[in-house]
Amino acid sequence: MPSTLKVNSRVIQQENLLYNTSRTDTNYTLYTETGKKVDNGLATGFIKSTTGGKYARLGWFGTLFVAVNGKANKLARLIKEQKKEEKQTLKLGTSWNLGEGYNLTVESLDTTISPRQAWLNFTKDGKTIDSKVVNEGEVYSYVEKSVSGESNVPVFVTYVESIFTGAEGMSALVQLRYTWLISQNVLDIKAGDKFGVFEVKEAKESYVLLYNKDKSISLDQNTVQPLYGELKFKVADSSTALRFYPLFEHTILPPKVELKAASTATTNAPTVTATAVVTPVSVSQPSSLNAAAPSGTLQPNLAQAETPVKTQGDTAKPAQWNWVLYAIAGFVAIVYLVKRRV
Repeated sequence: MPSTLKVNSRVIQQENLLYNTSRTDTNYTLYTETGKKVDNGLATGFIKSTTGGKYARLGWFGTLFVAVNGKANKLARLIKEQKKEEKQTLKLGTSWNLGEGYNLTVESLDTTISPRQAWLNFTKDGKTIDSKVVNEGEVYSYVEKSVSGESNVPVFVTYVESIFTGAEGMSALVQLRYTWLISQNVLDIKAGDKFGVFEVKEAKESYVLLYNKDKSISLDQNTVQPLYGELKFKVADSSTALRFYPLFEHTILPPKVELKAASTATTNAPTVTATAVVTPVSVSQPSSLNAAAPSGTLQPNLAQAETPVKTQGDTAKPAQWNWVLYAIAGFVAIVYLVKRRV
């Protein structure tokens, strides 16, 4: 269908807006850093294997999901993914709250044998779903037999890097790295499913395609038009040109600011609302929404643009930070003058 978008015709007609997201294969951090593979992980080409170093993921309206067993139409939230430099050290008898009701508890540690061993208990909502003795230097993984119709799904992975005894009088410790955990609450996407203004046109193993089948989208001057979730169109305040762009809005909680002098005080920094902006689309005469997309269809692979999206909150300082910085400078100056007088 030809595009009719122009300054005096500010409507994206039905079936003219497409949203496409496709899977990408990604190495487990464990595999990248140690070369060790995961039970029932993926091999190159999204092939299911008895052991593999990869998993599939994709963006879904601004949020990263894992494609269960490589299926783009079956999405699970990524609950935990330790960065390569992160470590989690647990004492004997302590638990690690992983999120969404999952906990990992150190039931026993044996530092007297070689290799050293850890007895780990993996629970969900207080109920044990797996319990295993793991050697130092080994991978501990939990594979669920069935998740949303998919068999043998890797759900939890961690690497027992070291088991050691603490300082004199302290209990034994275990250090875990490269931990990875997904939710078992799966979004199973099918053709005909509706998400805001979109309806699923195709839901394949490798990609999902949505379009505005039944709803036209108004681009009135100086408005924000919701599409689905946090995805919106922002329309410029101009009567002589039609300019608009997709955006995401997220709330970022900044770290606490500590003021240290004679005593330590902690101040909660203000909440920052960041707006993720994608390159605007400008139409001053009849034109397609995307030069690379024929017939006037917008085909922004928005989900795949997760990395390059610019976030104003990344660089902009909220005005409230000014008084915090001035307060720190003033406080240091006062302490200095007091010391000089003494």
